[in-house]
Amino acid sequence: MNTFLLLTDAAGTAADAAGGKLLLDYIIYFVIIAVGIIVLLFLRRATRLPSHADVKERVAAFSVALKETEKSAPERLVERINRAGKLISDCDKLIYSTSALAQKERDGDMDKVCTLLEEARGELSAFRLNGGNESWRLSEAHMRTENAVGVLTNILERDKTLKKNKKRA
Repeated sequence: MNTFLLLTDAAGTAADAAGGKLLLDYIIYFVIIAVGIIVLLFLRRATRLPSHADVKERVAAFSVALKETEKSAPERLVERINRAGKLISDCDKLIYSTSALAQKERDGDMDKVCTLLEEARGELSAFRLNGGNESWRLSEAHMRTENAVGVLTNILERDKTLKKNKKRA
């Protein structure tokens, strides 16, 4: 009889150990799933496209940066080329944002903004490749970005009108 009690007691402790391990496994799985969900939320937030107002602010800031570069171009060649490279990089980011918005919304006006920014990038590239000697290219790029700001203003007005009409309906 003592042997029977010893066997049942050993089986009980083995079941408790297996239950504790199972609980620990479930806790680890829960933590892994929770961390994965948090990472996915951060990725979703980081890859979200900007609103039309945000795009307008960014393009306007880019236009101001172009105007400042046009007014106070550095005297050293290396500084002019580096500043042109920074402007091209900023323009590429704007082109990506507007292109993604135009594709997502199937909006011809936003596509026009993208085209204007691509033309401004072309002027900046030519400015950079020519050693920063052709300052008229900066003014051309600035003019194109100002046109893009004008188109974005029209887009924002259109959005406001659509929102107002949607509330009435």
